[in-house]
Amino acid sequence: MLRAVIVSLSLLAAVPACAQTDADWDLTEVSVAKQLPGPALWRVTKGDKIVWIIGTTTIQSKVAWDSARIDRILSDAETLYLPPAAVGGVSIIYRVMKDKDLPGKTRLKDVVSEVEYARFRETAQKHGIKTSDMEKDKPLWAGMRLSMAVNNKYGYASSPIEKQLTRTARKHKVKIQRVATYEVKPLLVQVNGIDVAESRRCLIASLNGIDYATKTTPGITTAWVSGDVARLKPLLRGQPKDACLDALGEDLTSRSTADTVGAIEKAMTGARRSVLIMPLGALLSNDKLIGELRQRGFTVREPR
Repeated sequence: MLRAVIVSLSLLAAVPACAQTDADWDLTEVSVAKQLPGPALWRVTKGDKIVWIIGTTTIQSKVAWDSARIDRILSDAETLYLPPAAVGGVSIIYRVMKDKDLPGKTRLKDVVSEVEYARFRETAQKHGIKTSDMEKDKPLWAGMRLSMAVNNKYGYASSPIEKQLTRTARKHKVKIQRVATYEVKPLLVQVNGIDVAESRRCLIASLNGIDYATKTTPGITTAWVSGDVARLKPLLRGQPKDACLDALGEDLTSRSTADTVGAIEKAMTGARRSVLIMPLGALLSNDKLIGELRQRGFTVREPR
């Protein structure tokens, strides 16, 4: 569950084109995915109302991808819904910088095992990341900051997808709004209240995540830009599931799921179609989301 928490905290700690028309969906879902370029799209309908969903994930940010389909869909859309975001203000940034440190002269190597510290250093050296300013961090924060540094070095991010879609929406004068915003202060209180043992587990979770991301992100990028959901599923579902902040991560996932379903219901009351951006991992692994939509009478067409 560390990934769900990192997504929220990192917002503050970053101290031939063709349209996918209704007729296309009369083909098999596999054919749709193969014939149409660009990222896969999910279609949620109820009566004559439509919400298109595009899933985002961490990719190589400089890669070019075909946005023609989504451009055409947004050209006549009413609203672009962005994923939930954490908010907190400048005071929370100072809180992060204050509470991430170990007490007194204690250093990271003093609170983790020799094996854990050696792996932390080896991972950083492998990717050319200096750790001198992380040595005073609590284990969780050291792992999180190292993960962010690796992502920055290799250009791994999901934000460019959201930025490009936001630019396209503005070009077409489409209304833009967040699914929800979450106050990050309560989240920080819980994160900084964990004991050393869990903080160490979170460090290992980050290191495992770094190893997996550097091996798979190029493949995930290729699959995402071509809409190859069949290839994406095992790559995203294979992400390490280490025990770290499980209760907190489950709470964030539940809140996000409920707010996303609410946004889709709201979008269905509009005069025109809408587009919603959400984490691809939730689309592929969160059966509760798709199940909840179907239980409420929505039809969900999933690309394969």
